[in-house]
Amino acid sequence: MENDALDAGIRPGGLRSKQEIKILICYIIAKTKTELSQKSIEQALVRSQLVNYFEIPDCMNDLIEKGNVSLKDGKCSLTQSGEEIAALLEMSLPPAVRDRAVEATLTLLEQERRERENVVNIEKDKNGYNVECKILGGEAGDLLTLSLSVADSRQANIIKENFLKNPDIIYGATIALLTGNKDFVKNTLKELE
Repeated sequence: MENDALDAGIRPGGLRSKQEIKILICYIIAKTKTELSQKSIEQALVRSQLVNYFEIPDCMNDLIEKGNVSLKDGKCSLTQSGEEIAALLEMSLPPAVRDRAVEATLTLLEQERRERENVVNIEKDKNGYNVECKILGGEAGDLLTLSLSVADSRQANIIKENFLKNPDIIYGATIALLTGNKDFVKNTLKELE
């Protein structure tokens, strides 16, 4: 295929053809079996270094204009022609590209889910920063609220990142520590290794 796409920021094996980028977009929407926001698609492809950031909006707009992708309430889904593209042309993409794109998209979706179910608020105060971490419990109320004071924004952001990465482990370890369940604490700490 013709190399007609920008290639800055693309790792070796990434896509340099707009046609391949469009096929890949259809492919990841089909394989994840969920409606994705355009932002999620962009982030997944850029994080995986498969596609240049500036090419994605043009390719998405072209897919929407040609009726391959439907955009409703900010979510992208495949039309019948988009599904056909994904099914017929997926083999034109290298397997490593297909796998990396789907893995990056699923990882991003999992991160977005954790951020919806768990909240971290960072506020500057006179002594540094206050970090409030919450595991939401729906109508029953919050399952866990943890408030920490830290010296600087770097520490606050590290806490936020690690909390959102492992909220279930943090919840389990907290309950185990507070109830004195040493075996559960040991098993929980092993999960972090």
